[in-house]
Amino acid sequence: MKIYVIGLIQILIWSAFSLVTWLSQSDSMFAKVILLIIFCYVAFLIATKIGLTRKGSLLVTVISFLCFFSFEKVFWALT
Repeated sequence: MKIYVIGLIQILIWSAFSLVTWLSQSDSMFAKVILLIIFCYVAFLIATKIGLTRKGSLLVTVISFLCFFSFEKVFWALT
C-alpha cells in the first residue's frame, strides 16, 4: 500500500514538474536540468519519509519518472 501511495504522490510531482517546465519555456536547458534534479530529489525524499528504504525509494522514483514521461511523450505524439 505504501508503494501505491508513493507512486500517486510522485505522479503529482512529475505533473507539477511538467507544468513548471511548460510555463517556463524561455528558460535555458541548464535551468531545466537543475529543476529536474530538484524535483527528483523531492520525490526521493518523500518516498524515503513515507517509509521505504533508500534502494526502494530510488527504484520507485525511477519507475514513476520513466512511466510518467513515456506516457507524456505518447500523449503528445497522439494529439
